[in-house]
Amino acid sequence: MDYRRLPEKLPDDPLPYVDAWLNWATAESGLRNPHAMALATADSGAVPTVRMVLLKSVDTRGFGVFYTHYGSPKSRHASANPHGAGVLYWDALGRQLRLEGPLVKSPQAESDRYFATRPTLSQLNALISQQSQPLADPRNLERQSVEFAATHGITLSDPSISTEPGNLPRPANWGGYRLWFAAIELWAEGKGRFHERIRFERELRLEGHEARHAGPWRATRLQP
Repeated sequence: MDYRRLPEKLPDDPLPYVDAWLNWATAESGLRNPHAMALATADSGAVPTVRMVLLKSVDTRGFGVFYTHYGSPKSRHASANPHGAGVLYWDALGRQLRLEGPLVKSPQAESDRYFATRPTLSQLNALISQQSQPLADPRNLERQSVEFAATHGITLSDPSISTEPGNLPRPANWGGYRLWFAAIELWAEGKGRFHERIRFERELRLEGHEARHAGPWRATRLQP
């Protein structure tokens, strides 16, 4: 089955399409950041904020994972109002993917494994930067980076620090979030704006970072 196209019969499960579209965008479109996702969250007063994150992986159990600083606004929102909505749009493919559901921190081991794959410079950034906090002078952050690198025997002029996995430990204030999918919408561009849309919803109950109950998907075709 070609999961890149929406079928005439409503599918029972949207996850094969999510996986296929992500693989398609990564392998064939030539996009610089095919996993870039606009993530919307809201604070305890329901005031929304949206920003771009990278959807690093999608699990067959029905969640996607992104990583961030645990002191960031999105993390504070996730603590106060643990629900998120994400959208990935690939103009070159004529496809859009919407993901909605509860947000929960990833298990520490999951965050550790991913952090170990990051280049040294990216690890250094996570250790130095207090994401979204005020910065009076960018040179202060640069000085901190140089001092930290020198303490840990890192040569900042080495080009491999931007490409090769590093050996720095993951800071406790940085890690992953799981966006569990309670709703998924598949959107395919159509001629004359007669787009195709299929929305899937399911009942979902979490305990910790795992789903203890995930009901069957219910699919509905929507008008453009």
